Amino acid sequence: MNPYYNLVADRANHRCEYCHAPELIFNLAFEVEHIIPLSRQGTDADSNLALACRSCNLRKGTRISGNDPESNIDVRLFHPRQDKWSDHFLADIVVQLLDLEAR
Repeated sequence: MNPYYNLVADRANHRCEYCHAPELIFNLAFEVEHIIPLSRQGTDADSNLALACRSCNLRKGTRISGNDPESNIDVRLFHPRQDKWSDHFLADIVVQLLDLEAR
């Protein structure tokens, strides 16, 4: 297990810092992820480490930015130490429920 796991998992309240999934529902510990990857001059400082579920960690990979399909501009990805989650992600539960009922 990653030597930083306990520090990072406790700080994240054992939730993925990207999708907020609780670690408890998975059969394995979440991963300690480098927000800015080592390959992009990131460090092992605790401020650069995040708890990530396998899905989010694989999806992010070594990227620090991505193309916004609406503006076609390269934008920085969500940074759990600098950004507020609710400013970046929105779940419209009513729309999702209506969509499920329509199926």
